[in-house]
Amino acid sequence: MPIWLEDVIEQICIARILRDSKTTSGRRLSMILVDNAVEFMVKVHGEDIIAGKVLKRKEWEERKRVFELLVGTVLPLTKAAQYQQEIVEYHEIRNDLYHGTNPISVEPDKINRYMDIAYKILELVFNETMPEKDWKQRTERIQQALLSKTEAKGPVSFSNTDDGLAKMQTSLKLRDTEAILLMVYGFQVQTGKVLENTGQLERCLNYSGHPIKRELLGVKISQLRKTKRINKSELTLTASSRDEIKSRYFVIS
Repeated sequence: MPIWLEDVIEQICIARILRDSKTTSGRRLSMILVDNAVEFMVKVHGEDIIAGKVLKRKEWEERKRVFELLVGTVLPLTKAAQYQQEIVEYHEIRNDLYHGTNPISVEPDKINRYMDIAYKILELVFNETMPEKDWKQRTERIQQALLSKTEAKGPVSFSNTDDGLAKMQTSLKLRDTEAILLMVYGFQVQTGKVLENTGQLERCLNYSGHPIKRELLGVKISQLRKTKRINKSELTLTASSRDEIKSRYFVIS
């Protein structure tokens, strides 16, 4: 399963926890998280089937900034087309919850319905299904991790760049190997794609204010592969390395 998809599932699990908290703010945040997960899945699939194929890259970049245009462009070309209007309507509710001046909430049945749509997108678009018992088990594991006394090292956020790459922002002082691992992880979570080569990684690090010369970058990557933290065949993290990132940092994408 792609790392970005693992994060989407984790986000939905956190939304389940907040939904069941029986608090006004919890339900509000739950709806916002579900909407974020749905929007990200639609964008990632659009990158695969729309960008550079149906639309030129520049036109796609402009269209995906407007939610209704994004959904109207991508969903009709998928097996989840029937949910297009509902998704737009739930996104409007999300906007009211997020941008409204009054602390409003949302009823659990609306959250549940939007979650059901998120599950269907996972199934119909990405061929990922989980029975309810597996959702419950995964949600319980995440809840235990959230309640753990282990403190995360600090927040790290990622955002897209105009040329289709990503950059990292953090107040932490990172060693070169830490910056590399975080950037490899964050790029995949943020874009839904895998870094194609060392040159792309170098540019991402430059954007992030943590430049590493290509020769040294190659050496560091080799070291990380020898210690089984980066996979040999591509610029992705091993499972144990991903777990380490999640335990040490609070990643925001």
